[in-house]
Amino acid sequence: MMSLLTGRRILLGVTGGIAAYKAVYLTREIVRAGGEVRVLMSAAAKKFVAPLTFSTLTGHPVLDEMFPDPAPVDPVHLLPGQWGDIFVIAPATADFIGKVANGLANDIPSAAAMAFRGPILLAPAMNPRMWNNSAVQDNVARLRLRGLHFIGPERGDMGGVHEQAGIGRMSEPAAIFDRIEELLYPDKCWMNRRVVVTAGATCEPFDPVRFISNRSSGKMGDAVARQARLMGAEVFLIRTNSAIGEPPSGVEIIKVDTAAEMADAVKALFPTADLLIMVAAVADWRAKTASAGKIKKHTGILTLELEPTEDILLWAGKNRQEQVIVGFALETDDHIVNARRKLEDKNVDIIALNDPTSADSVFGGDSIRLTILKTYCEPLELPAMSKREAAARLLSEAYGYLK
Repeated sequence: MMSLLTGRRILLGVTGGIAAYKAVYLTREIVRAGGEVRVLMSAAAKKFVAPLTFSTLTGHPVLDEMFPDPAPVDPVHLLPGQWGDIFVIAPATADFIGKVANGLANDIPSAAAMAFRGPILLAPAMNPRMWNNSAVQDNVARLRLRGLHFIGPERGDMGGVHEQAGIGRMSEPAAIFDRIEELLYPDKCWMNRRVVVTAGATCEPFDPVRFISNRSSGKMGDAVARQARLMGAEVFLIRTNSAIGEPPSGVEIIKVDTAAEMADAVKALFPTADLLIMVAAVADWRAKTASAGKIKKHTGILTLELEPTEDILLWAGKNRQEQVIVGFALETDDHIVNARRKLEDKNVDIIALNDPTSADSVFGGDSIRLTILKTYCEPLELPAMSKREAAARLLSEAYGYLK
């Protein structure tokens, strides 16, 4: 799948903080995704990372002098504002934030920010005491009112050996990358909407160390949550601890293990949701009585008495008001018949049918082949595509049911 950043122009301002090394990784990821990057550096930033590093990664010279010799035809500090689709400053120091908030422009990054008319994203990085300073907070509030965007800072360890952990750590490059994609994503049809997504396989214990589960990776649920965020939604991702990989950034994560915990989380969020997408593979049964201690290995047959878990999708269908509901059906035979029955019995708007025996839809893979079923419509068979593409298509189909 073509990246959202393919062919996009990203200005990257790097200012003088130890987190400047993270800007190197961010640059690499943007270039790998097909984006074109031009880097602007303050004098202090060059104390931490050499301009040669960025010019090697981007294939472009770094802008770091306000008055280069020989002088160019056009003013250096105005050129970036005519080129980029977005201006990202990572790290954004307290000094840089103060300059921009107060209209100062005495180096390349701050002067370019004054002239730039596209979206500006700042990733602050500084000592927690500096971040909590009232002057810094006033400057941040002023920039937010002007429409500038922020990501972070995060709570964590600081760069200095003797510094105390706290809020001030720059967001990780992956999170900044996701935020850039979000700001540049053109279709914001889910703006100001609340979307609840479930992801992963639930685990139903029958003793303290063993459980009943399935092979779902959670990747499709993560893709749906990430795509909903890109499309402007406020996203709540109810994600099992068994899901693999890092969850998407910019969404609220609710961690669960069992079907009962997932049911409680869905019921808490559902009343204020505009859309519920049940991607998670919820166990259909659990042990009627779980052993308090580990069941010892012995000869012979171990018999477990199982009872059904709550049908969360059925509950949602019975308790819906104006929410849009999308369910997933994983079938290995009689695909359309079983999925159509689920669509009708659960009182949902859309069922996304998946066959895990297909080579394009194996557990844990990055591609999927879905068939979308809607009431009074013929099944829509989609070709094999990435899970991100499938998520975008599914959200577009669900948007048609909004009231």
